[in-house]
Amino acid sequence: MSLTPADVHNVAFSKPPIGKRGYNEDEVDAFLDLVEVELSRLIEENNDLRAQVEQLDAQLESARADLDDARSGAAPAAPVRAVEEPRRLNPVPPPSALEQTSPGGGGDHHVQAAKVLGLAQEMADRLTGEAKAEADTMLAEARTKSEQLLSEARTKSDTMVNEARTRAETMLNDARTRADTLERQAREKATSLERDAQRQHTEILGAVQAERTTLEKKIDELRTFEREYRTRLKTFLESSLRELGDRGSAAPTSEGARAAAGQQSGYSFGPRAEAG
Repeated sequence: MSLTPADVHNVAFSKPPIGKRGYNEDEVDAFLDLVEVELSRLIEENNDLRAQVEQLDAQLESARADLDDARSGAAPAAPVRAVEEPRRLNPVPPPSALEQTSPGGGGDHHVQAAKVLGLAQEMADRLTGEAKAEADTMLAEARTKSEQLLSEARTKSDTMVNEARTRAETMLNDARTRADTLERQAREKATSLERDAQRQHTEILGAVQAERTTLEKKIDELRTFEREYRTRLKTFLESSLRELGDRGSAAPTSEGARAAAGQQSGYSFGPRAEAG
């Protein structure tokens, strides 16, 4: 399928997927504008060459028609081959020389016309060949230049793709490095927090254990005091009961009461015992 300037002008590229880098839109548009202008120029130049070739073909057809008319009006004894042989062997003289060599015969005019038409045909063939050769050369140059532009475009595109891929890989490596750094820092911070929490837990457990030991020691002291208090109270009560049994049911004298009070005051139970 041939490529036209309209195709280049109306071409549209899709956007790259999310997360992938694409080409620079301004650079791509500028390059497409250059391709469109160059392609338009080449097509216009090619059309001009085709018009020139068609014009030369028309002139050639006209010359051939004139030659056919001249041949049809010539005598049968003077065929075209007989006319063309002397023309190939000798150069064609100008019309003035022909008029001088043949001053008056009707057949000479036909021969002269045939020679002129043959010369015109040769010139037309030569011009047509040159025009076609020039057109082929320009078309080949146009194709070469177009291929060169396409090659440069592909090279530039590959370069841009490689640069984009390199930048993407660099950004990805930077992101991975940063992510690894953040992860390592987070792990170190978590380890530090866990270590601090473990230390605080150990300190709290130690403080609780020490307080528990102190409380248990105080409880043991209170239990010991309770046993001693009970023993002393029991001894005092038994002694009082024996004394009362010895004296009988009589009321104790004032001296006995004072002695009992003095004996009771001899025990030192402390503030807690008296409060109990």
